[in-house]
Amino acid sequence: MRRIIEELIEKRKNKQKKLKETFKKLGLLIEERGVFFNKKKKSKITETFLELNEDLNRLITIQDKEWDAYSNNHATGVFKSLEWKIEKLEAEYSNVKTLLINFVTLEKSLVRLIDSIDKKTDAETLTPLKEIKEQLSTYQYSDFEQRFRGEEAGVKEKLKKYLPIFSSFDHILDIGCGRGEFIELLQQEGKNAEGIDISISMLRAAEEKGLKCRKSDALKYLGEKEDESVGGIFSAQVIEHLQPDYLREMVRESFRVLKKGCPIVLETVNPLSIFALSNIYFLDVTHQKPLHPEYMRYLLESSGFNDVSIIYSEQLNEELLQEISPENPIAVAFNSNVDKLNKLLYSSPVYAVTGKKSA
Repeated sequence: MRRIIEELIEKRKNKQKKLKETFKKLGLLIEERGVFFNKKKKSKITETFLELNEDLNRLITIQDKEWDAYSNNHATGVFKSLEWKIEKLEAEYSNVKTLLINFVTLEKSLVRLIDSIDKKTDAETLTPLKEIKEQLSTYQYSDFEQRFRGEEAGVKEKLKKYLPIFSSFDHILDIGCGRGEFIELLQQEGKNAEGIDISISMLRAAEEKGLKCRKSDALKYLGEKEDESVGGIFSAQVIEHLQPDYLREMVRESFRVLKKGCPIVLETVNPLSIFALSNIYFLDVTHQKPLHPEYMRYLLESSGFNDVSIIYSEQLNEELLQEISPENPIAVAFNSNVDKLNKLLYSSPVYAVTGKKSA
């Protein structure tokens, strides 16, 4: 900032110097052309122009000082305000940190309490205690997803591409509904939809919007459903959290409960994209195993689904390696290798496997 101010001052001085030279030159020109003026009047003209130049310079200097004073005073006020706000934030942060420490201590006490009575009481009594422990935990998966998956509006925009698959169907189940973004999209299309999730904190966000969601394990929920009682199944960013045996059983149960001709859509991270694998998949420690698109195709087909296909998200663009000009002698070979690298590194970060129960 100081360097910029010094440069501006130097520019002003140069302009003042040039102004003085211009006035002097103007006075001399008038004296040369003013044949009717005597010598005394001619010199007076030059002096007057030089005085005018001095007056202008003094005015500019006074104006500069006024602006400097105003600017300094304003800056001082801003800095004082910032100092006060920083002090206030530091105090609030200290309070929040103390509160978090207290919550962690309380959570540990609840864990010890639950462990001590686990074998001495029934599940009906333990379940509320475990739910309270989850709510008090400083780690909330909903906070993690909010930070790294993105705002709800952005998630909705990405999920809209699946709506046409369910256009002719109703009574759709969202497994791992989270905050309920896809349920909201389905309701906007006039569909009946419900969701299940195991996270209380995630479900709370869905329930606040009045969505039909409940806490349940996927296999338990599907096991309670009658054969051919569901009009469609959707699940986004869930199957990578499941153990292989659990996933296979969930797909089989999904086939059982779906009505004939109805679709299933399972979205997950694409492990064929190294960028997605390193920046998305490994970011979440609750992920169990990357799922190859061809494995998921095989799993659905071997479970009885027809018309199985893979839907890839849009390829990453900003991260792509740049090709060189075609005029370069090595352009063909170089750009061919760039294309291969881009496909390996930055291909679609997400894919979904979809199929239908045979009619």
